[in-house]
Amino acid sequence: MALALGVVLTMVVGLELLNVARADDASDCGAATAKGRVGAAQGSDVLTMSDDDLATLLDRVTAAGMWSMRIDVDWTRVEPRQGSMDWSDVDRVVDAVSGRGLCPLGLVTYAPDWASDHPDASGGYFAPTDPESFAAFAGAAARRYGSRISVWEVWNEPNTVNYFKPKPDPARYGLLLAAASRAIKAVDSDATILSGGLAPAEDNGRDIAPLTFLRGMYANGSNRYFDAFAIHPYSYPALPDDPSTAAWNTAQRMWDMRTVMVDGGDSSKTVWITECGAPTGTGRRAVTDAVQADTLRQLLAVAENTPWIGAAYVYGMRDSGSDAADTEQNFGILRRDFTPKPAYDVVRGFGEAGA
Repeated sequence: MALALGVVLTMVVGLELLNVARADDASDCGAATAKGRVGAAQGSDVLTMSDDDLATLLDRVTAAGMWSMRIDVDWTRVEPRQGSMDWSDVDRVVDAVSGRGLCPLGLVTYAPDWASDHPDASGGYFAPTDPESFAAFAGAAARRYGSRISVWEVWNEPNTVNYFKPKPDPARYGLLLAAASRAIKAVDSDATILSGGLAPAEDNGRDIAPLTFLRGMYANGSNRYFDAFAIHPYSYPALPDDPSTAAWNTAQRMWDMRTVMVDGGDSSKTVWITECGAPTGTGRRAVTDAVQADTLRQLLAVAENTPWIGAAYVYGMRDSGSDAADTEQNFGILRRDFTPKPAYDVVRGFGEAGA
């Protein structure tokens, strides 16, 4: 709610720095040590970066004092044709991230068309026909990466039709989460399982509002299968504390979602922000560089000063393209040529406090 967000922001007026420590080894990557830490979420384009670009990206991540990087472990990329698996893109990034002493967060997600309800579809993002087939992939990923990945997020933004076709459904997602969680825990009983980060949305017959979706998960008991709840508290083009956006502003609804968790007996579980930020550029919902920086300053301060919020991941590190009019290409706190936007200095300031 806007009042709660405002109170927290008032508490941190004048604070520019956030205590963030980098992980020294894989044992330092789980929920118990995540509080107040900042990670990077780049998106799928990191899997196709050149070796030089990946090295430069990770230089910037470590220079900002960040602790972790969220990596897409995308079934559609690994097994586009049934029975033919190629892990090389994911292997390369996991190796590079762990080689820098960073914690990889594995986002195990999406289903290839052949495993979905719509095998002849194009564009992907359909839910798998059989949750157990997705679970088999999740288990295979957990076995492959072993102790290098100890935190797993199951699916991305399952409350939206963009990423959970043909229609988001907390019951169907709950079956997927349960199956994947069991498969991963069978490999690593100490793994931290995050629910799929929920996106800003309203109940409109296509998408499902995060609060409604979370209530559905608790109603069907699927909360038993996550160790922490993940959220994407986007508010762009407004700032997180703008009261005029309360109807859909996920940053302001986190307190309501926390109430659902507490009422459901999960007061000991934390909320992880697995994406946050705002796009710059010339798109309809783009913001100025200054607003992007202020957005992250507000959200990271709230994450640090709210006891039940764990880690926060900045989306994204680098612009994924050079089309200023395409919102999705301009979330980076670094431009395409790796020059920093003001938001990078905000994140680095937070990180250096605990480096």
